[in-house]
Amino acid sequence: MQTSSDIRWSDGRTEPDILSERREGDVVELELVARADLFQFQGHFPGEPVLPGVAQVDWAARLARRYLGIEGAFEKMGQIKFAKLILPERALRLRLEWQREKGRVSFLFSDNGELCSSGHFVLADR
Repeated sequence: MQTSSDIRWSDGRTEPDILSERREGDVVELELVARADLFQFQGHFPGEPVLPGVAQVDWAARLARRYLGIEGAFEKMGQIKFAKLILPERALRLRLEWQREKGRVSFLFSDNGELCSSGHFVLADR
């Protein structure tokens, strides 16, 4: 029998469930759920899983590309803040804003109106 600790990154689920999408110009808001069976919760931490910050940054970058059509490499990140732990099965909101004039994408994860994490990415070709 395969246990969660036996799951490799390539075999496990790595992205949240997207429940809804709202778009207005260069801003998209996604409602999502970080399911308990996601690979990122494996071993972080046994008995008290939390979503690692690196997973939050990865999701923000991936979902910005997908939902805002961002192309090109991100050169750097800035103003990364982690304010509240993200636990499994929580309904979250992710706000992504494409700031074209600055060549950057800002993100903000929140849980029931409380800030979980935020920051921005700058495109390399600026």
